[in-house]
Amino acid sequence: MQNEASELQNAEKIRAAVVKVSETERRQFAPEISKVQILNESGLLLDFPAHIMTGAAGNFSQVLADCMEPPQHFFFMSYLACLGAICANKNTLKTELRPQPRLYVVILGESADDRKSTAISKTVDFFKNTVSEFHTCFGVGSAEGLQKRFLKDSIILLVFDELKAFVGKASVDGSVLLPCVCSLFESTCYESHTKNQEIILSSAYLSILAASTSATYERCWNSAFQDIGMTNRLFIVPGAGRRQYAIPSQVPSCEWDRMKRDLGKILRSTSETPEFDFTPGARQLYESWYLSLDQSIHTKRLDTYALRFMILLVINSSKNIVDEKIAQDVIDLMNWQLQARRLFDPIDADSAIAKIEEKLRRVLATGPRSDRDLKRALHYNRVGTWVFSNAVQNLTRSGEIYFNKTAKFWGLR
Repeated sequence: MQNEASELQNAEKIRAAVVKVSETERRQFAPEISKVQILNESGLLLDFPAHIMTGAAGNFSQVLADCMEPPQHFFFMSYLACLGAICANKNTLKTELRPQPRLYVVILGESADDRKSTAISKTVDFFKNTVSEFHTCFGVGSAEGLQKRFLKDSIILLVFDELKAFVGKASVDGSVLLPCVCSLFESTCYESHTKNQEIILSSAYLSILAASTSATYERCWNSAFQDIGMTNRLFIVPGAGRRQYAIPSQVPSCEWDRMKRDLGKILRSTSETPEFDFTPGARQLYESWYLSLDQSIHTKRLDTYALRFMILLVINSSKNIVDEKIAQDVIDLMNWQLQARRLFDPIDADSAIAKIEEKLRRVLATGPRSDRDLKRALHYNRVGTWVFSNAVQNLTRSGEIYFNKTAKFWGLR
């Protein structure tokens, strides 16, 4: 009996260590709320605040998720990214900051199984078939190329099936694509003048919707991207799909028509209220969250995204003011994003062993792991025995991790 009680106690401790959030965040993620369970490659459960998936975007994501395999929140966030591109120069908040609802969204998941590209392509196709002024670009190789695309349309959603393609182009020596895209996150103007080439962009409204595997996202960046702040300009959306439809059924035409009517309705309302004000309760909620936000690399530009999502959620819900519910939904979403950033923060290491060492620290920070689970979380078959063994030995010798021979699990000191 004592052994059983001890085992139960240990199990409870391990479960408690799985998700590490503050008490404030625990209260904001109310236990009675239905949530989408997301399992990342580290084995950590991260709850997307599913209660925010309402309105036109919520209906669209529910219909598509009911017959396809991507997680519902992939469709939901893709919808908001497309909506933000359309409303980029139409709607803002009643504040001197004048935020725009444009997003730089990156869908994260495993290759093939999580159907990242499916969620993006179905959502983008829906908007292209519904809204005539919805303009997309499916790849750009340089800032000069982006300038030529902006000569045709001033509002563009840049879509990447693989984010690494953009990273590769932006990493080319002499390219100004990276500073250009970073500048266009908060501005609509950019200039670069050289002896043989000049780039002048004005009234350029750029949004991004891209997909990436979580492993690639953590490792594809170099110091130039992090130094300029590109990674904290991205809103990452991790998730895990599951196989359930060998041959997905078709969405009935009546559902497509209904979703098109819903989109038309909320777009018509955007012209009626170009500026959204706050209720006193909503303002107080947001200010309380803003003033209590920790200052770290993971919280940079979270407040910027909070204001942008307020605009989008007001439009999506066909309201004309930011009320307490919308403010709380945005706070829940930002707290979720903060946890996602901590989990998928790009690994800044120079060698393969150093990268696995950092990954080991992150995985074990979520709680004790058996040898088998630890190897699976680090993709043991990909990194190789030599790299994995050396990383484990290095951290064991330095006293950062340990192995409990009795319980047979690895832990972080």
